Amino acid sequence: MTPKLQKLLEQVNETYPGTVMVRTGQEKSGRLRLDQVKQSFLADRLLIEVPDETEADFSIGVELIQLLLSLNGIVPQIFFGLTFEDETLDQQLVTIASRLHRMVMHAIAFREMGKQGYLNNSTATAFRNGIADELSDEQEEIDGQHLFRLLSLVDAQIFNAVLAERELAEESADAERFYQSHYPKANAAAKALAEPIMSADLTDSRTIRKTIVHLFAGLDELLAKENLPTVNAQQYVTLAPVLSERQLNGPVKNLYEIFHSEMTDYASKEKAYVGLGKQDKQNTFVIAAPKNPADRPKFFTELYALSVRELLEKLALPYILRK
Repeated sequence: MTPKLQKLLEQVNETYPGTVMVRTGQEKSGRLRLDQVKQSFLADRLLIEVPDETEADFSIGVELIQLLLSLNGIVPQIFFGLTFEDETLDQQLVTIASRLHRMVMHAIAFREMGKQGYLNNSTATAFRNGIADELSDEQEEIDGQHLFRLLSLVDAQIFNAVLAERELAEESADAERFYQSHYPKANAAAKALAEPIMSADLTDSRTIRKTIVHLFAGLDELLAKENLPTVNAQQYVTLAPVLSERQLNGPVKNLYEIFHSEMTDYASKEKAYVGLGKQDKQNTFVIAAPKNPADRPKFFTELYALSVRELLEKLALPYILRK
């Protein structure tokens, strides 16, 4: 591990409530696969394992930066308080939504790694090799792998944009030609999703949250165009809010509308109610209403009258205070 990465690890450990450790495997595949980085917990210790030595410093750095972004409360967290009572479906949705959330963090982390000098020709080649190893070539018709290709290629487009920013335009163009040749439909869709991420001001938590919501909605629009099932992450995923003091002190009714969901509250096993932002329609909290329908009018009247701060504290949900 380089001195710069060691310093980054020390920064993480200053904030993490325990100890973060890093371990690198012995494989040298020539492929950079961020999806193969694993985290495991043992008591208060977190182990980050990078199984492949290929561009391991880049993989470690990206993981540490993402951890730091979460620990420092810069990127809003996501939570999964709803279930379709179908374990396979739930796991698929959690996996997809988590990948979408990480994409926005990747835009921040890739740029930071570029600034620190960890992007070069060999990193670019290894990343492209990783995509080629991960994805099968597209067929003429949209197939069952389209969403999987699309998610991977959004990351590839983000990476390519950072390459171009770091004066590695030739490497970026080579990779783009490869993706366009092997995955034309998914690559075009991925570019449409990646461009708003790369043009956003990702130093501001409020903008980061808006970008995540835009990505959730944008993915569903593209899937619907291809007549594929949508993810509906805006309702399924609880995304921590970014609020001003005025918003926190105002009543819930000013910011949120509460809807009866077809999904189940994971904790109570009752049909859930979801608090959606009036502006962005994003799930911000999940709540279980009283079992007796006669008690619900009073319950919701009192709920809407609570301050947003009181509600979030009652539900033990974190939020980010706008500066």
